[in-house]
Amino acid sequence: MKTQILSLLACCLLLTFCKTVPVTDAPKPAEQYNTTVEAPLVSTISIPVNISISDLVTSINNKLSGKALYEDYSYTDNNNDGFMMNAWKSRDITLNLNGQTIKYYVPLKLWLKKNLYVSEAEAEAEIGLSFKTTFAIKEDWSIQTNTVLEYHEWLSKPVLKTGMGNVSIESIANLAIGRSKKDLTQTIDRLVSQQLSLRPAVQEVWNALQTPTLLSDEYKMWIKTTPTGISMTPIVTDWNSIKAKISVDCLNDVNFGAQPAFRENTSLPLLRNIEYDNTPDEFQVRVATDVPFPEAERIARTFMVGQVFESGKKKVKVEDLQIWGNNDRIVVNTLLSGSFVGNIYFMGRPVYNAQKNQIEMTDFDFHFDTKNMLLKSASWIFQGTIKKKMKDSMIFPLDENIKALRAEIQNTLKYYPIQPGVVLSGTVDTLTVENTRIMPNSIRVNLFSKGKLQVDVKGL
Repeated sequence: MKTQILSLLACCLLLTFCKTVPVTDAPKPAEQYNTTVEAPLVSTISIPVNISISDLVTSINNKLSGKALYEDYSYTDNNNDGFMMNAWKSRDITLNLNGQTIKYYVPLKLWLKKNLYVSEAEAEAEIGLSFKTTFAIKEDWSIQTNTVLEYHEWLSKPVLKTGMGNVSIESIANLAIGRSKKDLTQTIDRLVSQQLSLRPAVQEVWNALQTPTLLSDEYKMWIKTTPTGISMTPIVTDWNSIKAKISVDCLNDVNFGAQPAFRENTSLPLLRNIEYDNTPDEFQVRVATDVPFPEAERIARTFMVGQVFESGKKKVKVEDLQIWGNNDRIVVNTLLSGSFVGNIYFMGRPVYNAQKNQIEMTDFDFHFDTKNMLLKSASWIFQGTIKKKMKDSMIFPLDENIKALRAEIQNTLKYYPIQPGVVLSGTVDTLTVENTRIMPNSIRVNLFSKGKLQVDVKGL
């Protein structure tokens, strides 16, 4: 009986409380967004490529040392010439370049074997061959070459060793070389097309570039680059180097919070040709940086949930909050308990404070429907400090994030090996905020960066 009386008393007290503190929700501001579609923030990354000619020559000589450049073990090919011939590099190759043309001088050691019908005889000689190759990078990333043998000279003349003595075969060897030069130059073009296939290498870089990267675990900052086009200038040369510029058009996104969904990857497009003098030496990167509403809510809850605001004998406690957009403003739905139970709404316009490197709210106030309701039923809340506290909680520091982004990019660009012997380096000169706007799922800050890049090739 005593237990029943206590239960009845508790119910009466609860009903009394509910009568004195009813749940009162202010009219809810609509969730809506401007229909203006934001133009993609296209960035242009211009990368000057510098290949040292001396390094290139050294690399070529090292790779060709000890390797047969030409092998012929048949007497019946080349119009049944009756010769076998092998050739390998005997001295260092030299070359010079002019635009899309390479001229190179190749000293070769030759081994020849002649069919004398009744027997066979061998000969050795050394010859210098002068080649000219014109090349072009096609839009499908293949390399097209056309090689011709300009002239040859004997560094040691071929002498055939027979049982009856040594016989000079220079004229016959000249004839054999003349007949073989088409096969020789076609072999060079085939080897170049096989060994210098650009598409797999460019495809690998293209795919790797689009992998989302966690730049800061502390701030949960992710970045993704989505390239949309690629261009290349014709190759130019001077006495020391081969130069070209690669220009990449891309879209860059930075998001905060758990790994978000980014825009879809793109396929490697066809190569476009551009003029060398019309390509800038610096990169210009625009980055769309999003603070998702759930992340903004998490930050604001850290400061506000559990806060108690008092006025005389009355007090309220912040139980929860939720954030969404209303055109160019942010709506903060705040759930209160205590002397007032219900939802009230704040609104403000997010702006970027360049001096403090943070997103903060301007024109922050109670939503007018909330203000009207509180003036009628709970004006003591309207007159308290909750608005100021809420505004202060709606500050999203970007200083550390921007510094981390710039430091991470700068650190990467100090020395970034793309592949053995190919190094990307550069500097980030500026990183600034262009504007702030409300997106359907986030507060967006558009960043703009300028700097310089350079690709040095130390070997191939």
